[in-house]
Amino acid sequence: MEEITSGHKDVVLGDGDLQLIGTWALSERELPEGGTIAQRYARRDDIAAEERDIASQIAGAQLTLLRVDRVTPGRVIDAYDLTCGRQVTVSSHDVSHAVQSGDVIVARLMDGPPALSLWGPVAFLDRDSGQQLSQLLQSRLRALELESDPAGLAVAMRAAAREITALTSPAIRKTASALLAA
Repeated sequence: MEEITSGHKDVVLGDGDLQLIGTWALSERELPEGGTIAQRYARRDDIAAEERDIASQIAGAQLTLLRVDRVTPGRVIDAYDLTCGRQVTVSSHDVSHAVQSGDVIVARLMDGPPALSLWGPVAFLDRDSGQQLSQLLQSRLRALELESDPAGLAVAMRAAAREITALTSPAIRKTASALLAA
């Protein structure tokens, strides 16, 4: 919690904040000996094969930016993955009820089976948070010397996951971000 809230005084974390920070800690935060909590859990020998498969899907979920194109509420979201530069169709019961065409969201895409889906909380970006995120990612791309690398934005998203979590955390942001658990 301190890694996300450092530099902010009197922060009172709500459910949305805790979901974001917990997902970041599980999926993105590298442990001292390497790997994330989710990656280490997926490699355990003492869990059933089915559980290992699900854990591997969760460990492989990638932080991404999605621009929503079309929505079938209760079913799917058709979106453009700004991070990877590709069209995706994402299975989503809950988030598909909340998004609209044109929305930009920060989410984690998880491979199927049966299809791509969302894992963890989703943050909706407004103009201000979108500009802040763009500046953060441009800075990270320059620092990593990945401006012309097609995979650079995905690498920058992963490298800036802590800052993105703080940026989208309602208690930390100047203007609250709408959150919805996938």
